[in-house]
This record gives sequence, structure tokens and C-alpha cells, in this order.
Amino acid sequence: MDNKDKKNIVNEIIDNIIDNIVKDNKMPIFSKMDEANKTAANIFNTQGEKAFLKHVFTDQETGRTMSYAEMRMKYG
Repeated sequence: MDNKDKKNIVNEIIDNIIDNIVKDNKMPIFSKMDEANKTAANIFNTQGEKAFLKHVFTDQETGRTMSYAEMRMKYG
């Protein structure tokens, strides 16, 4: 399989994930995700966008509100 075929497969997977998020309004949860991202995705899927945003911008150990940069460092 050449790089063009691999790129097409990756793009197809990404398109499928995006279609599922839009269709179901759910975030996919993958086995390779770290626990912080799995938890955040689960909160989005069960409690909605507002709860998700509150969760990802809150330091889970201290309750302190995190900056955007801190949130991105933790959740990617």
C-alpha cells in the first residue's frame, strides 16, 4: 500500500468520524484515548456541551479555572 492509499484511508476514517459526530451529536471514544479525553468525551455525550466545556476548563484536582492554553495542553 502506497502513501496515497494510506492517506485516502485516513481521510475516509476522519470523514466517517465527523459524519457520526454531526449526525449523532456525539464524540467518539476510542480505546487508545487517554483517560482525561475519554472522561471529557463521555461528559459531552451524556451531559451536553455546556457540561463538557465546564469540565475541560476546570482543573479536576483543584477546581481552578484553566486558561485555554492549559486546557489544550491537557486535552490536545
